[in-house]
Formats: sequence, structure tokens, C-alpha cells
Amino acid sequence: MKELRTASIIHLFALVHACIVILCQAFGVQDELLLTAATIALISIICFRKQRSIDVVAAWVIVGNIIGFIIGTYGARLLRLAIANDTIVHVITTLLTTEILGFGVLFLLRLFRHPEQPDDKPVPTAQSVSQGGPDIRQVLFVLGIIMLLRIGYSLFFSNYLTEDIFRHFFRLLFSNSLATLTLICCNIIYIRISRRRAWYNRPLLHIMGVVIESMLLAVLTAFVIGYDLPFGTPTPFAEGSFLQTSVLLLLVNIIIYLIVLAGDYIWLTRNQLHRERDKRHLAQFRYSLLKQQVNPHFLFNSLNILSGLVEENKNPEANEYIRKLASLYRYMLQNEKETFVRLCDELAFTRQYIDLLKVRFPDGFQVEYRIDPQASNSYIVPCCLQMLIENALKHNIVRSEKPLHIVIEATPQRITVVNNLQPRYADNGSGSTRFGLANISQQYRGILGREIVVRKNETEFRVELPLI
Repeated sequence: MKELRTASIIHLFALVHACIVILCQAFGVQDELLLTAATIALISIICFRKQRSIDVVAAWVIVGNIIGFIIGTYGARLLRLAIANDTIVHVITTLLTTEILGFGVLFLLRLFRHPEQPDDKPVPTAQSVSQGGPDIRQVLFVLGIIMLLRIGYSLFFSNYLTEDIFRHFFRLLFSNSLATLTLICCNIIYIRISRRRAWYNRPLLHIMGVVIESMLLAVLTAFVIGYDLPFGTPTPFAEGSFLQTSVLLLLVNIIIYLIVLAGDYIWLTRNQLHRERDKRHLAQFRYSLLKQQVNPHFLFNSLNILSGLVEENKNPEANEYIRKLASLYRYMLQNEKETFVRLCDELAFTRQYIDLLKVRFPDGFQVEYRIDPQASNSYIVPCCLQMLIENALKHNIVRSEKPLHIVIEATPQRITVVNNLQPRYADNGSGSTRFGLANISQQYRGILGREIVVRKNETEFRVELPLI
């Protein structure tokens, strides 16, 4: 049977929510707990299909229910301005809220998914779970606790914690900046510290830690609100009992913890995406560099030149040519895994490469160096100058009667390679060197967040590389 796509599951749950409302209205039953259970199931299935960790599932479930309650409550008030029938208003609001909530969670999970993860992943198998996906038993355990807390609130606290009490409490909380900052900052610190502990990935210990942290923080913040710190008041807790304030703060702190946890997860995921992108760019650059190392055309031309020197009995020249060719490949092999090399080493390598080309084109091109001594100890991407020299020779006419002029100029901030334009008539703009130039640009952009500058006009072609 073909797997249902996540979007279809969201539409199905929206219909289920609407049916729950209709049936509960028909039989005169409260629908809050059933709608909460259905919302928990929807968000859990979405997160489970995307193989998110258990803490992320719990965070999205609680935050999603809160957001769904807010959207549903105020959405119903707006619809009542146009529709008089409360049942129709409730059905429409529930249907739209479920759609918004489901696709909102799905959008955020897709936005911060791993680059290699499929866009719509089916329910994970036992093998995928063993490879790092969520454990269904842990998920059911955590969701069961969340549902029990929701039932406990409906049975024991809903009559005491009314909307007026909540409104009054939030006025007190948000009017005290120290209390608000204490809740937010302590949760951020706790999450950052707990991620480094082994018990963080053990659900029972994780939940116990969150409960203990929330209780201690609730008591601390209750004193801050009750005594109106840092301003102080002669009548502590005049506007509410200590126990009531602590219970409300416990609930608020758990919500803030989960919101901070979701934000921390998004931040960590974005950093991971950047690291994966940098690794991918570096791998592409090294592949391009490897292609340069084993370039059959360059090796074939070098062996032909060497064969000609031997046939002409130019043994000293042949020996010198072999030495430079070996030094050239040694440099490439030594730096194939390096992200950056010193500019003085790169220039020495480039000179050796140009010396080899001079044997093939004795008077076909000229190279002028304008190097600021202060730039020698700066760093540059390895082999990029060699790629730019090869690019200039490949795409321009190289003849003794019309020599190509190349200038390599370095300042402490950048190095520039400029050549006059005399394009080959048969040049169609393709070739591996264009691939190499693109990868140099990608390397600087991915690792340093900086761009190389490429300028071309009717007379010259210029490439500027930042120095590090």
C-alpha cells in the first residue's frame, strides 16, 4: 500500500478534528480533551515521520497545543462577527486551526531538516530507529505524561485557574522584568549545560531534571514577583498567594523551557546545516583539485616535453624539468587536505608551474610579479593561482608574436591575477578551469563568507582573491 504523504495526514486530521466537534456538540460532551489528544497525535506523527528527537517531539506537542488554543480562541471570536451559529463557527475554526498548525510544524521541520534527508520521509522502520530516529516507546511515554498533565489540569485546576487569574498573573509577571529575564535566562543556561550531560538523552532522567529545574525556578521567581524585586514592597504577596503564584510559574516555566528548547534546536540545526554545507564545498573543491593533479592533458604535455629534451640529449634540462615536475606534484599532494596555505608557499609553487609552462611556450606569455612583502605571510586557498594561470592560458592565444601578459599583484588584503584578453576563436567558454574557478569562489564563500571578485572588460580579465 502506498504511504500517505504528510500533507494528506494533516488534511485527514483536520477532518477528524471537525468530526470530534460535531459529535461532541450533538451529544453535549466537552470536546477539549479529545481535541487535545488529536492535536498531540497529529504533531507527534509529523515529528516521528521526520525522525526528530524525543525532546523536540515533546516541545512541538506542547507549544503546538498552546498556539492552537490561541489561534482557535481568537479565530472563533473573529468568525462570530460574520457567523451567528456557534457550532458552525467552532467547526470552521477547528478545521482551519488544525490545517495551520499542521502545515506550520511541517514547514519548520522541513526548513531545518538535514540536507540529505528526504522531503517527505515515511514512518521510520526498526533499522532507521536504531540509526538515531526516535524510539516509539519513549515517545508514547512522554506523550502519555503530557496527556495526563492535561487531564489533571481539567479535573483539578481548571476551576481554580480561571482566565481572569491567568490574565492577572501575566500582568504581574511581565510587569516585573527581573522575573521574566530570570525565567528565560535560567532556562537557556540549563539547556546549554544539560546538553553536555549523558543523562540528557535518557528520557526519564531528562523529564525529572526538567521538573526539578522548573520547581526550583518557580519558587525563586515567585519570591521575585511576591516581593516585587528589585524594587521591594512592604506587603509581599498582597496580590496573590505564594502557592498559586508558584503553580502558575511552574506551568509557565515548562512552556518557556520548551519554547527555548525549540529555539535552541533550530539554532543548532542551522549551525549543522552550515557545517554540512562547508564540508560539501570543501569536498567539491578537493575533487576539483584532485582533477587538476591527475589532469591527463598537463601530464601528457609534460611527458612529451621531457621526451623531446631526452631525444635532443639535453640531459641537464631534462633533469631540471623532472625535478620541478616532481616538486609540483609533491606540493599538490602535501596540501590536498589543507584549507589554506601561506601565500609565499603558493607563489613558489606557482613559479615552478610557470617554469614548466615556459618550456612549452618559451615566448608565448609573460608573467609580472608585484608582491608586497607584508602579504607573504598571509594565507590563501591552495593551488588557486595555478588554476587562474591555467585558465588564462587555456582561453587566450599564447604565441611569441602575440604574447599573453599576466600580472600577479598582492597587497596585505588581496591578491589579483590580471591578463590581457586575446581569446581563442574556437573557445566556447567550457572547460575544467571554469569549474575550478567556480569552486574557488565557493570555497571562499562557504568557509569565510567572503566573495572573490571577477571582472572582465574588452581588454582584460581580472580575478581578486581575499587574503587571510
